[in-house]
Amino acid sequence: MAIDRQELRENGAFSIELGVSRRKLIKQLGALGAASGLAGCSGLLQGGGTTGGGGQSGGGNDSGGGNQSSGGSTGGQPLQDFEFSRIPMVPPPTAPIDNANPDTGVERRAEFVIQNVANPFFTPLIAGFNDALNQFGWNGGVNGPSGGTQSQSQQIEIINTTIDQLQGGRDVLVTTILDGQAYIDPIQRALDNDIAVINGHSTPAEEDWNNDIMRENFTYKDSNMIVPHVGIRDTRGGVAMAAEAYDRMGSKLDADQYTVLFGNGLPGNPAVTRRVDPGAREFLATKDDVTMIEETLDVTTEFGEAQSRVESRLSTNQDINVVLGAGFWTAVGASQAVESGNVSRDLVIGGFDLTEAVLTSIRDGSIDFTMGQDPYGQGFLNVPLAWMYLERGIEMKHLEFGVTFIDESNVEYALQRNVWSELRDWQEQNL
Repeated sequence: MAIDRQELRENGAFSIELGVSRRKLIKQLGALGAASGLAGCSGLLQGGGTTGGGGQSGGGNDSGGGNQSSGGSTGGQPLQDFEFSRIPMVPPPTAPIDNANPDTGVERRAEFVIQNVANPFFTPLIAGFNDALNQFGWNGGVNGPSGGTQSQSQQIEIINTTIDQLQGGRDVLVTTILDGQAYIDPIQRALDNDIAVINGHSTPAEEDWNNDIMRENFTYKDSNMIVPHVGIRDTRGGVAMAAEAYDRMGSKLDADQYTVLFGNGLPGNPAVTRRVDPGAREFLATKDDVTMIEETLDVTTEFGEAQSRVESRLSTNQDINVVLGAGFWTAVGASQAVESGNVSRDLVIGGFDLTEAVLTSIRDGSIDFTMGQDPYGQGFLNVPLAWMYLERGIEMKHLEFGVTFIDESNVEYALQRNVWSELRDWQEQNL
């Protein structure tokens, strides 16, 4: 890059020649005191446009956590936005910590309150939590309502009852959080009672739950408090599902255009819903050969009803050749429609989670793939996170991870491992 310094000073412009490294360009601009001009030049060198800084987003969800810094513009070109996450160092209920003389004799208890203990998805989560309690020598278990329309209010009632049973300065509350407002009071009450709190598995909509929102609502020991999240980032999981589905459209379907039907068995669950909207929809919206049915079909959590509703849509719209689910009910419903013979055309079918019905359908060829979110890890990892906080004074941080891909190539191993009910039986008899 050849820079005429006098021209730059007078006109605020310069010419660009090929063969100059980005590092040398930045050095030259810095010498001129023209760092603010990097926005437009950076966009040109990177292929145009500005992008996020690519840092870790905050808050246990898929937003930027409210910690973004945006810097105006220069010469009509916007500066980059930078994402970052800050976790405050807040002393634990066990402070002061003496790591030179650790107290190994404290009996601790951790209770995990989930929104639906009857959902088979949570069986490996319960098993993982119990394994961790056993490994760390803690007491506790998993509790929650058995589903239904009042499950959230029932869950919050159980949370409050659990708080009354836990001992401040010693114990831990883990819970799934489905709503950004309804859970604030019980979580703050737990913190006020010197109980450590973790958000396991699920988060509400990102606009209701990020690091800034938590700082505004939660305090502990006169400090702002972040409640860490353990689990996947659902929007990114939905993108992963859509990317895999798109690859399979080209390899499996003899079509120039693809029409996608989305289904959701839990339309009121914000975490599950984010996998489709914005997740999968945003990815597929970039593909010129994909049309998406605007409405996401509520398939319910009954496999028979899911089959009936998917079959009805497939019969009224013969263009649909891809069925994707935010959870596992849509994929199972679509697979049953294929297995029954009521739907005879080729379909790409995919969804989420590793329930028995999904895995057996993949093995039998009626579901193409599914994305696993590691519910076992979503149960287990809460305990070591809390142990480090209470025993060593290390502030708790978000443990967010990607999704696992299962298709015909690895489904046999997934089935062999998927004996969580048997593990639960063993735990009840031995732990």
